Amino acid sequence: MAWKRSSPMLQQAALALVAALAMAATCAEAGRDYGAGQSKFTITGTVLCQDCTKNWNAYAYNAKPIPGSGVAVTCLEKGKVAFYGKDETNKEGVFSVEVPYEPAGSGAGCRLDPSECLVRLVASEDKGCSVLTNFNGGRSGQRPFRPSKVCPTEVVYNVGPYYATLPQCDVDDKKTDAHLDRWRG
Repeated sequence: MAWKRSSPMLQQAALALVAALAMAATCAEAGRDYGAGQSKFTITGTVLCQDCTKNWNAYAYNAKPIPGSGVAVTCLEKGKVAFYGKDETNKEGVFSVEVPYEPAGSGAGCRLDPSECLVRLVASEDKGCSVLTNFNGGRSGQRPFRPSKVCPTEVVYNVGPYYATLPQCDVDDKKTDAHLDRWRG
């Protein structure tokens, strides 16, 4: 039986498959160390006010930025605090904290893993919207786990958004949890 020559279309498909597999292998390798050769990474996010006294659409989709709110980042290395940084949100409610991969005084060879950092909402500058919620771990803390931007010059992790709410919207988490446990049976 004689072998037929493959069609140009089949050759292009095979070449595309080989290229895709090579790219996937390269991306997987690069994904193991996002910050290789870089001195810092950035953690960014937003802080917003949700007003539960509004209708559902306004409450769910029209949260207002809270300028001047405090956000803290604490990074651990071998169970000890290796970095602590904080930032206040700008007029759009956006914060940005630059974290060195190798913090000063942390010892030779110490390289922070962003997933060992904890980002928390610590204060709302809006006195009317001052109750910190735990949405996205705002009050208890959230760990960055996947970069939103990886370039030769920077690595950025997005967290949040974090929310504060009005005092009359505050819910006792323990009572809510107990109610849900009874409801679930």
